[in-house]
Amino acid sequence: MREATARTATARGNSRAREDPMFTDDKFLQVCEHWREIHEGKPLVALNARYDQVLDRKAELESYARRSGVQDDELDQLFAERSVLEAAIGDAKAAVRGQLAADRAAKIADITRTAQDPANLERPAGSIGAPALVKDARRDRLESPDEVIQRAGNPWRQDGGPLDAETGAGYVSRAHSAIEAMSTRFPHDGAEKLAELLSLRPPTFGPYERRDAEDLKRSAELVLALSNPFYESAFRSILRYPEAFRNGTGILMWSDQERLAYGDVMACRSTLLEDTGTGGQYMLPLVLDATIMLTNAGSANPWRRVCRTVSTTAKSWNGVTSAGTTAAWVAEATISTDTTPTLGALVITPFKETVWMTASFEEVADTAIAQQVPMLLADGFDRLEEAAFTTGNGTTAPAGAITRATVGSNTGLVNVANGPAVFTLLSDLPVRFRVGDQAKPYWVANIVVINLLRAVAPFAAATTSIVNDQTSDGVPEIFGIDLLESTTMDSSNATGGHKNLLLFDANSFIICERLGTTVVYEPLVPGAGGIIPVGAAGWYAYRRVSSDTPTATSLRVHNNA
Repeated sequence: MREATARTATARGNSRAREDPMFTDDKFLQVCEHWREIHEGKPLVALNARYDQVLDRKAELESYARRSGVQDDELDQLFAERSVLEAAIGDAKAAVRGQLAADRAAKIADITRTAQDPANLERPAGSIGAPALVKDARRDRLESPDEVIQRAGNPWRQDGGPLDAETGAGYVSRAHSAIEAMSTRFPHDGAEKLAELLSLRPPTFGPYERRDAEDLKRSAELVLALSNPFYESAFRSILRYPEAFRNGTGILMWSDQERLAYGDVMACRSTLLEDTGTGGQYMLPLVLDATIMLTNAGSANPWRRVCRTVSTTAKSWNGVTSAGTTAAWVAEATISTDTTPTLGALVITPFKETVWMTASFEEVADTAIAQQVPMLLADGFDRLEEAAFTTGNGTTAPAGAITRATVGSNTGLVNVANGPAVFTLLSDLPVRFRVGDQAKPYWVANIVVINLLRAVAPFAAATTSIVNDQTSDGVPEIFGIDLLESTTMDSSNATGGHKNLLLFDANSFIICERLGTTVVYEPLVPGAGGIIPVGAAGWYAYRRVSSDTPTATSLRVHNNA
């Protein structure tokens, strides 16, 4: 500690200097202890700020030609506080350096522990571990099959052997792991659809399909085979060199893993009693299948966007339905009423839909049309399904919503003077399908009718439309219920049985699809006579899908009688 401060001070109003010391050693120590208690525990920032203030005030006082006794006392206090602050700042800096060193040591120890697990290390191709080092800075680069397996392991193959598991539960577990491994490629709704396919009873409401362990095993096999990234890379080679794979030489371009993945898919098709056909017939990988990739908001089809969709690997979807039980009031000590619900069956048999497209040899050679085949097929299927889900007859095509709907009680035209036609349709839909816990009500109409509704007022003298276009998601609404556009809905507002406005529960209109889309390549399309070639190649694709509802009252349609 410094010795007692002794300095001359000039008294106010007196020019005679005084030389008696202001602090003794003991007094100085007491003052320092006082300041130590005040500044103890303060952060470094606060200590530095106070230290700057002390220096500024000390310099100000020392600049005075004459100081009063109070100012002399303050100056002595500042000397003591400065000494305490200098020691405290040094200790705080040492503590900060110590904490930084401790944090760095903890990070190094954590990295060391993590590196002891081989799964966290970057490995050469074929090894299990962390994601491979990204070779470029592009954000849209797809992982190679080897990179996927390095990141997520290999649920598609065990110990390098064939796709095998002793139990159905083993298949299901590995299929879930495969879906998780490809989660960056599957949309959320597509992954959820695949996960439901692996469940005994996926939905918690409405009709459901009773499935056994064999059904789950068969579904898991197909999900594993079609989600294999090596099968995707093999299929992309087929699109790139279709003629080579048609004549059988293309398989030589595949790696061993791609050939094994292709064999897994063919084995699943055999299990599903599919006709494997001749060379050139292949199933789409799940990441290229529109039934998985274009779901909900990803589809231009309004029915695909909102309706309940189920998948099956069988020839039909066998649902169990029930109208629900009925509660009853009973008096004390009386026999309860039997309210056992009646169970029914809803069998939806998927219908085959096909797309046939051709391209000249020049188009195939000069463009990338072959690699755009999955997208073009998806567009063709989407437009065909939109029409069938609206007005399909249910015999040779899926049952449409309009075909199955119950006609509303009001038959007036939808025009400026007939707002009650819309009100009546809303009240006609039973409350369980309109505001129930599991209800998903939607309006559906052609754009022509939607524009007519925009001119309809909810009541006399109203200045707003019955259609609200000022919504947060951009989807127009009627009475708070989304209004969807369907190009197949009747656009006529004339009399004569035009069903031009639908209100329905999307959870009660079921779209059923058999998992898997098959593409057949034809390298030499014949002419009209069936013999002479026309110089074009073709692609023929097919899949199976259907739709129906267990309850016709869950769909209400307005009819212009």
